[in-house]
Amino acid sequence: MKPLDFSKEVGRLMDPYWRKSRIVARLLHKREEGKPWSSRDRRLAEQLAADPGVTNRLLDQAVSSLNARRKYGPGILGWFN
Repeated sequence: MKPLDFSKEVGRLMDPYWRKSRIVARLLHKREEGKPWSSRDRRLAEQLAADPGVTNRLLDQAVSSLNARRKYGPGILGWFN
């Protein structure tokens, strides 16, 4: 019996809107640190702000997750490093 191949499933473990919200959270954190945004950052922020799936609630959760990761380090399982 051949073992099952789950390699194609790995890319789908994270919701695409959660991934986009995490990107926006990192951009916001960059701005709060006083670092200037590049033209790529501005362009990406405009695109993600217009995305209907990136809601305020998801964005707030992503910011909280990022702050917790910076304060306490990665989780036990080490996901999303």
